[in-house]
Amino acid sequence: MSARPRTGLLGVLTVVLALVLAGCGAIPNNSSPQPIRAFQRENPPNAVPAPQADMDSEALVRAFVKATANPRGNYRSARKFLTRSASEQWDSSGDMVVVDEVNVFIDERSATTVRLRLVGDNVGTLRPDGQLLPATGRVAATFDLRRVNDQWRIDGRLPNGTLIDKNQFESLYRSAVLYFPNSDRTALVPDPRWLYAGTDTDPGTLIRRLISGPSTDLRAAAGTAFPRNAGLRGKVGAVADGGVQVPLTGVGGLSDTDQQLMVAQIVYTLEGLEIGGPYQIDNDGVPLRSDKAEGWQPTDVAALDPNGAVAADVGLHVIRDGALLRVGDTATAPVTGELGTGDDLRSASISPDGKRIAGVLVRRPGAASSELVVAPYGGAPDTLVSAASITRPSFGRTADTVWSVVDGRLQRWQREEDGVDHVAAIDISAVTNLVRGPITELQVAPDGVRVAMVVDGQLVFAVVSTNAEGRIMLTGPRIAAYNVGNRVTSIDWASPTTLMLARDSPESPVLQLSINGTQAVGLLSGNLSPPVRSVVADLSTVYVGDSRGVLSLGSTNGEPDQYWTEVETAMTPGSIPVLP
Repeated sequence: MSARPRTGLLGVLTVVLALVLAGCGAIPNNSSPQPIRAFQRENPPNAVPAPQADMDSEALVRAFVKATANPRGNYRSARKFLTRSASEQWDSSGDMVVVDEVNVFIDERSATTVRLRLVGDNVGTLRPDGQLLPATGRVAATFDLRRVNDQWRIDGRLPNGTLIDKNQFESLYRSAVLYFPNSDRTALVPDPRWLYAGTDTDPGTLIRRLISGPSTDLRAAAGTAFPRNAGLRGKVGAVADGGVQVPLTGVGGLSDTDQQLMVAQIVYTLEGLEIGGPYQIDNDGVPLRSDKAEGWQPTDVAALDPNGAVAADVGLHVIRDGALLRVGDTATAPVTGELGTGDDLRSASISPDGKRIAGVLVRRPGAASSELVVAPYGGAPDTLVSAASITRPSFGRTADTVWSVVDGRLQRWQREEDGVDHVAAIDISAVTNLVRGPITELQVAPDGVRVAMVVDGQLVFAVVSTNAEGRIMLTGPRIAAYNVGNRVTSIDWASPTTLMLARDSPESPVLQLSINGTQAVGLLSGNLSPPVRSVVADLSTVYVGDSRGVLSLGSTNGEPDQYWTEVETAMTPGSIPVLP
């Protein structure tokens, strides 16, 4: 397999942007992957309802919840449903709760007043910065109404924040991915936000959010290359000959590194939303760099491409009968060295550059029956640790770090300049405060900042950060999705924004999950033979190991495959796919 393409299966597989939020326990299942919706920049017509003279109290409250979809003018549209005193008291700032399956119950009624309860399913929480967090449970809110000029209006004190109807959210909000430099300023980290399509999707809003910095949970692991006094000097708009002009102020005097990072933040944030370049970036009316007066292109900052090609050309591998084999078109061949010729390899990962292998060997019965080893590709392995239980290792962003959970403790090995792998225990107290139980699966995202793990059967996301004392920690943990269940057998990052999951389930055994807060979506499963025990993926292809062997799901001529294809040379029961 050659370098991973920038576009491919994930360009058509990102079904989660359809925001499938309904049903906390259900897995949305599409017969084939669906395309991403184009990023809409026009104002949606007739976006929200307005009070009508003939509305009864129940209809008015339902319409009020729909109207909160529009945040313009401090929720001016929604405030039309309130009495003046209620509007003055209502603090609409704070979180927005996304509700589904709304029911309204009348508790008290008179000729001029009504007290009713709105009850619905809590399917998400939208933070003020646009970050969507998955949620579960029920939402209940009490509303007092009274007649004003022979029409019903909501009266009394309302809870802080807002409620929004799920269908309105789906129609009027769009997902955008902003990019911020990691803590060592060597790579960009994705930060998904949900923006109101009526106003917030203006490119200037995106730039202002870049200047403001990453979301709360990322701040310990990422920052922004924009200086503290940076700002917009004018409107971000189209250029007559094509492209976008970004008029900035306060960004002069940046180092070459910070300038490249700042430009990369702008370019990849806008490009990812189909706001095409070239990108003319100015500082106080003067081109940021004289040789880029005509504009910057993604090729100018390609080294920071957050979905850039991986240098590895090692292709698909499988573990079969305890040995690591490279998969070819007509046959499989053992990897040179002990890992390819032995019979005790149980799991393995290949580094992003294809130069190192980390694996778990089971050599002998007993308390320390497993060994975590690392080896140059095709070389002799060195043992990092022996233990009773070791999860499948993960490299993350580079070949220099190896992660694994060893006898319940998360550890990371860092290869230093002396060529030695130095181990560090990771502080996971924030995770255990959220979910208690064993970590049975853990994989680090390609950006090296996020991790996905299965804790006591629940799928959890967290962020890798370092505190002031230099201690490595997992911070900002959250339940990744509430519709996955507790039978996950394998996880793998297809990209920094997308995770693939295999489940021990006859229904939707393979799932796709975005980090943008939406629920997991089932991939097609008609010709799979559960149980599916393993999954690996890259930008173009998903591979699974089911009861018959290894199968793939990719795209042909830009269109998603309609069924899983057998990898003929790897169709042996028990085979486990392995990718860089």
